Amino acid sequence: MLATHDVELAAEVATRVIVLAEGEIVADGPTAEVVLASPMFAPQVAKILAPENWLTVAEVRAAITGEASA
Repeated sequence: MLATHDVELAAEVATRVIVLAEGEIVADGPTAEVVLASPMFAPQVAKILAPENWLTVAEVRAAITGEASA
């Protein structure tokens, strides 16, 4: 378990995220599903490269080079 405000870190390491707002759960589920559901939750990579569903630099690199992401 990890508590963080760093969406980029969560995108890299989490398989599930829970988003809280004012102490209430506002989103809960698989990382990609939750963070791509709202631009407010999305990592910078997802915002810049929308509509692609890439969350991390590693995913972008893999897509560009044709390699599998780690």
